[in-house]
Amino acid sequence: MRPQALLFALLAVATEASGTGVYKWVDEKGVTHFSGSPPPGQQAPKPQKAPEVQSQPQPASPAGSDAASPAAKSWQEKEAEFRQRQIDRDAAVRKQEQDEAAAKRLQRDCLIARKRLEDIQNANAVARLDDRGERVYLDDKARAAEVQRRKQEIEANCAGR
Repeated sequence: MRPQALLFALLAVATEASGTGVYKWVDEKGVTHFSGSPPPGQQAPKPQKAPEVQSQPQPASPAGSDAASPAAKSWQEKEAEFRQRQIDRDAAVRKQEQDEAAAKRLQRDCLIARKRLEDIQNANAVARLDDRGERVYLDDKARAAEVQRRKQEIEANCAGR
């Protein structure tokens, strides 16, 4: 780096640090000059000040608030919270779908159990297939036991309905 350029950089930094303006002008050869003082022998243009970064006042936090306020959170923390809310929402949706499916299964099982009980009670003769595939008719005692078993099935599947 040339010594003149280094000197210029130091001068520009020192000028900015002191709060004075920087003058910029172009000479007759087309060379742009920067300086802390107006150009010699010419009408002084207005100095150009570097834009200052103004800190915006932070709103006062209400008394009793914790240090982890939403304004103090980094983008990583906000991203993590967002992802956690998505996971929680998805889990809630899955749980609701499972609950609805379980309720539909219970309702279906209840209807099937009631239909089976109605079939046994309204039938003249009730038969089952044995191990060899032959039809075996139930006597009154076996039929009463089957009706009792179907009523228990209804109690299990239709509780609270």
